[in-house]
Amino acid sequence: MAKENENGQERSEQPSGKRILDAREKGQVCKSPEVSTGILFFATVISFYFYIPSLSSKLGQIVSSYLGDMNTWDGSQASFLSIFHQAVVHLAVLVLPILGVFLIVGLASNILQIGFVVSTEPLIPKFSKLDPIKGFKNKFFSLRSLQLLVKTIVILIVISWVAYRAIMRELPVFPPLIDCELNVILLTFFQSAMHLLWDFLWVFIIIAVADYSFQKWQHTQDLMMTKQEVKDEYKQFEGNPIIKSRIRSIQLHMARRRMMKEVPKADVVITNPTHLAVALKYERGKMVAPVVVAKGAGILAQKIKDVARSSHVPIVEDKPLARALYKTVEIGDIIPEEWYKAVAEILAYVYKLKAGVR
Repeated sequence: MAKENENGQERSEQPSGKRILDAREKGQVCKSPEVSTGILFFATVISFYFYIPSLSSKLGQIVSSYLGDMNTWDGSQASFLSIFHQAVVHLAVLVLPILGVFLIVGLASNILQIGFVVSTEPLIPKFSKLDPIKGFKNKFFSLRSLQLLVKTIVILIVISWVAYRAIMRELPVFPPLIDCELNVILLTFFQSAMHLLWDFLWVFIIIAVADYSFQKWQHTQDLMMTKQEVKDEYKQFEGNPIIKSRIRSIQLHMARRRMMKEVPKADVVITNPTHLAVALKYERGKMVAPVVVAKGAGILAQKIKDVARSSHVPIVEDKPLARALYKTVEIGDIIPEEWYKAVAEILAYVYKLKAGVR
């Protein structure tokens, strides 16, 4: 069932690119916290597998070193603080690399989902959020809160079930460790912990994929538009169709007026004889070939001929030539080379006619 906006109109249309971009600028993006958790857990598993053994070995060496140097402690507070400070530094050197990896992975997981988004919209205070009753309803009695509660319960159930199966699988391994050496016990615990982490990793990957798909669907539903919103956005983006039609009409009228002003300057008007009219102009030494300065069909052709008569511009009837020039040549363009001969004959006739008049 499609959602409705605050005016009760059904939001049945898919969000446009402009609406998605506007929402992104406001900080409304499709983001799944489970994807970030899954990527971070993957980094944890990899770090645990490759770095923890080395970390344990180095930590053991540090502890052994401090225990071996206990005889250097003179019992004073200053000496204890010095030893404690050195231990903290050594521990920080060991732990900071893995913390840096976690920080980079956390930032990368968000960038992979939404890219770089900088928006001050969420920082703008909204007094509507200060309503305690409305906030309580949105927090505990909204559909989104119910969805979050159900998702959390499902995740807890799945993780508990996976943990139970993993523990039951690894339990038979531990009793024989009673008679084993310490390094064997530690290695066995490490391997069991890795098996558990790998099981959890697959669970987190499945949860992340499912939650991201759901968040993407929900984000699209939140941005759905009504038919009126689509029309309003089209008018805003493309312009009002009525106004655009009026502007095109005015532009066409102005272009025709400019065209009609060029007809008295033409050398000849070639007609069809009633349906088409094409006015040509040629200035020897300035133009490569004759240029179409005006053309029209129907009523416009009749107006071109009327202006030509009043301006004493010769009108010559040539149906094939008039039809070809009208279809192939735009106003302001020179005529094609294949029509040079036919036009030259007409212009020669016109020039002889003008010379005879003079």
